[in-house]
Amino acid sequence: MKRSKAKGFDYYLSKEAIESYREKPLELRLKWLYMGNFLRKSYSKKIIKLQDKLREGKM
Repeated sequence: MKRSKAKGFDYYLSKEAIESYREKPLELRLKWLYMGNFLRKSYSKKIIKLQDKLREGKM
């Protein structure tokens, strides 16, 4: 069996889920992004490197 060259990860969101997100106030969506970034800053360097490798498809 041939291995796919695609690496990393993928996920699916329904049109309804996307529309529901778009209906949220911009301030709330920005707050979610800020909090996610704030949380990531508390991770160890090792975890951040592993996450970055996963995002790049190098794992």
